Amino acid sequence: MTPNTFNRLLHIRPVNHMIYWISFVAIGSYVFSYQQNFPYQFYLLNLMVHLPVLMLYTYFVVYALVPNFLLRGRYFSFLGSLAMTSALASLLKLSISKNVYYALFIPSALHPKDWYTADGFLINLLWIMGPTVLFAMFKYYKNWIRSQDISNEAERKRLATELQVLKGQLNPHFLFNTLNNLYSLALSKSSKTAVVIAKMSEMFHYILYECNATEVPVSKEIKLIENYIELEQIRYSDRLSVKFEKDVDNMNHLIPPMLLYSYVENCFKHGSSKDPNMPWIRISLRVKNDCLTFEALNSIPDKGKNDSTEGVGLLNAKRRLELIYPQNHRLTVREENSEFYVRLDITKNNGR
Repeated sequence: MTPNTFNRLLHIRPVNHMIYWISFVAIGSYVFSYQQNFPYQFYLLNLMVHLPVLMLYTYFVVYALVPNFLLRGRYFSFLGSLAMTSALASLLKLSISKNVYYALFIPSALHPKDWYTADGFLINLLWIMGPTVLFAMFKYYKNWIRSQDISNEAERKRLATELQVLKGQLNPHFLFNTLNNLYSLALSKSSKTAVVIAKMSEMFHYILYECNATEVPVSKEIKLIENYIELEQIRYSDRLSVKFEKDVDNMNHLIPPMLLYSYVENCFKHGSSKDPNMPWIRISLRVKNDCLTFEALNSIPDKGKNDSTEGVGLLNAKRRLELIYPQNHRLTVREENSEFYVRLDITKNNGR
């Protein structure tokens, strides 16, 4: 039998039940034999003779009484039904012990003088309740595991859907901003319009054909940022100072597409575009030993308290980080002294 066949068999309920009862009879006989210092075969015969009663009692309690009374909050009905069922099962087991097990396998000299006593009733009650309690524990633990798996799968699907919605919001946002840049140049009949169109074409190709992937090499994200910076510098001319520093030991390091771009775009849209003076932007990206550190610092003009520097792109980027790197990122956003600062640290783990 191959391992895959064996694993499939373990997912079949009758096979699991058969394994449970065989294990209970074999292990239970050994334990009782060891404790009582009595031959193993006698306890093995005992459990095998009484197995039908144990199974009937177990299945009736677990599949009838528990779901119909206990799980519905009908506790008094459950306790009453359980007491009556247990009493009948205990009496039935006593009767089988007397008329089958002892009559066929045990010498008459070892037969009890009084069969139906309080002690005998309690002992038989413990006998029948033991395997039932164990069976219920296994069953409801397995159900709990299954419900957790279903819940986790539903959560994964919900997060994946939310992530797709965020990406869907991100791309039109990018398109809106870049088309505004092109429109401004076209109105001024700039000779740089053709260059802008070529850069935008390259960027749109990345968005349409690369951003469908879950992750992309950091080299492609760097190229996107460089193209975007070039477009913005064309629009701002010498009025804007931009510095982009890179220290990357692995250009194939994978990151979510357009994640870093969102922070770069925020520098321009909510910093430079609102600064009538001489705005500046400082960006740095470092990738070392599979750890990424990204920093963006930009000047911001004097503004009122109600003018936030966090736009749709930055808010979406935060949410994407929460979904993709819930335990493996640290985001710092700070505004002070007419400067807006963002730092992102991502440490990948192999289990993500």
